[in-house]
Amino acid sequence: MDTRLNVLLTQTRDHKPLAQVCNLPGRDADLTPQQLRALAAALCSAADECEAQPMNAKRFTQRKREYLLHID
Repeated sequence: MDTRLNVLLTQTRDHKPLAQVCNLPGRDADLTPQQLRALAAALCSAADECEAQPMNAKRFTQRKREYLLHID
């Protein structure tokens, strides 16, 4: 499993927060509980940051983010 999650923080046509996850494991991915928790934590961080972005036309900027998947 990749140890980084790449996300583009953007918005929908009606100016709502939207995250495009670029490198999720493919169909029928086999993940350990530890990997599932790391993925869930990274996705929660992406969701929080996505909602925090200003959505109005003057202040909005797409942002590429990389979230580390902390797997011990």
